[in-house]
Amino acid sequence: MEKTPRRLSIQKKLNILVIGSILAVAAGLMCISYYFFCQRVDDKYDQQLLNAAEACAENVDPGMLAYFWNSIHTDEFQEMRKGALEAGDQEIIKAWLQSRPGWLEVSYFGADPEDADMLENDPSAWSLLDDYQTLCEGLKAMKDYLDVDAAYYQYDLDGVSYNIADPDEDLFYIGTGEEPIKEFSGYADNAAVSPTVYRSSFGWLCTAIEPVRDSATGKTVGVAGVDINMTEIVGARYKFLEQSILFVALLLAAAILLCVVLLRHTTICPLRKLAMAAAVFAKEDRPFTHSDVIDLNIRSNDEISDLYHEIRAMENRIVDYTEHLTRVTAEKERVGTELRMASQIQASMLPNIFPAFPNRDDFDLYASMTPAKEVGGDFYDFFLIDDQHLAVLIADVSDKGVPAALFMMASKILINYRSQLGGSPSEILTAVNAQICKDNKTRMFVTVWMGILDLETGIMTCANGGHEYPVIRGQDGVFRLLKDKHGLVVGALTRSKYQDYEIRMMPGDAIFVYTDGVPEACNADGEFYGMERMTDVLNRIAAHDPRGILEGVQADVDAFTGDAKQFDDLTMLCLEYKGRQQGGAS
Repeated sequence: MEKTPRRLSIQKKLNILVIGSILAVAAGLMCISYYFFCQRVDDKYDQQLLNAAEACAENVDPGMLAYFWNSIHTDEFQEMRKGALEAGDQEIIKAWLQSRPGWLEVSYFGADPEDADMLENDPSAWSLLDDYQTLCEGLKAMKDYLDVDAAYYQYDLDGVSYNIADPDEDLFYIGTGEEPIKEFSGYADNAAVSPTVYRSSFGWLCTAIEPVRDSATGKTVGVAGVDINMTEIVGARYKFLEQSILFVALLLAAAILLCVVLLRHTTICPLRKLAMAAAVFAKEDRPFTHSDVIDLNIRSNDEISDLYHEIRAMENRIVDYTEHLTRVTAEKERVGTELRMASQIQASMLPNIFPAFPNRDDFDLYASMTPAKEVGGDFYDFFLIDDQHLAVLIADVSDKGVPAALFMMASKILINYRSQLGGSPSEILTAVNAQICKDNKTRMFVTVWMGILDLETGIMTCANGGHEYPVIRGQDGVFRLLKDKHGLVVGALTRSKYQDYEIRMMPGDAIFVYTDGVPEACNADGEFYGMERMTDVLNRIAAHDPRGILEGVQADVDAFTGDAKQFDDLTMLCLEYKGRQQGGAS
């Protein structure tokens, strides 16, 4: 026993589509706004840090920094500092620094008197402590002026950053080594580090580092680093994100509620009314009158209104058809009348006024259907989905006579209505196949070829549901058979899928489609007309317009079959693409 697929109502589908679209757009907009907010904040602080690091690197005497580093990077200093740490007395470090000559003393000792006058006191009085205080005072001044949270000098050696000066630290800080921050692991020793945000024991920090170079030798003598505490800023980011999520959630709730209410009012309720009214008409087992035809208050100018009027017209035709049958008393006359009415209904269902689109000069088409009996199972259709897209299709129902004609009408209405909802030919055939299979107790099926032509580009998107191969006339004026992708016939299996393919049509190109009644037409000897004869006659009359081509093929088939009785409908359609012309109708 075949398992019935789980039913998902159109209301649920529309709600899922609308809600999903709104959520996707809202999430995208929120992510974009959060990204630009963070980017602007980062740019502001990155530039501030870069300026501060460059200022600290440029406003220091490289000689003094190099001399101080070389003085403390000794075993003697490290031994003294170790003893000071054990004693917990930084005065030991201070006394040691005071006892060592400073940069100015080394630089100007024995210099000319003029240069020596640069010192306010005796050069021998300048010590390493004065160098350290000068470095710290410069850093403090730059830190306050440039509004950063920390500024310091260091020297990187073999993956360890040795501290030289920091106005916010005590004397124990001098000469200490720190393992490099993992975010800086990709940088070489004493190299510039672009502003980088990372999490530390002090919270979120943003750090930038610039090398200090000796202007005379170009040698790097250390680095200047600056920090900004980003903890509050990161918190502000999260707060902005939380507020955005809350605000967007409120807007989404309102938008979704409004969309659901509008969808229910404008689409779901009218469709339900239409389905219930059509079901009542179909289930009644009694003669119908025009008073039984559905009469609903549907005034919308959209596809639902089109479907309502199409069903109403169809029910009126059914009423007319049944009322006429009841007036026929003789069985032979009743049968004849039935067939004539069915033929008229079938003929009225097919577009048969040509030119079909007299105001359009970007294409030309012609179609014909000759049933083997009074009514047939073949049909064709063409219609403008919009101003730019023309849909054409041709189909062949598996049976003949009245059942095939009824099945044909139902299939045609389903394809036409589904096409107006949009989608490619494969999507349209997939949806119609599922609809037909849902209640196809007669096990009938239909072969369908469908194409949607983009009148701007000339690209025709096609899908083939078990139908005959189309024949294409190219720029050389020759018709050639196109062995396209075939899917399963429509109405055979519920889960059948179809594939699209494209035909690029140039102005002057044409496509000829047909049912199997053309190649399978028989003469009195039982010989088939065949694809080869069809292709030959098409190439003999290739220069004709679509109407001339169809009339030429029909005449050749009639000449071949003669008086032999035919058992299959003969249906053809030819479309010529002319392209958009200057000043043409739109």
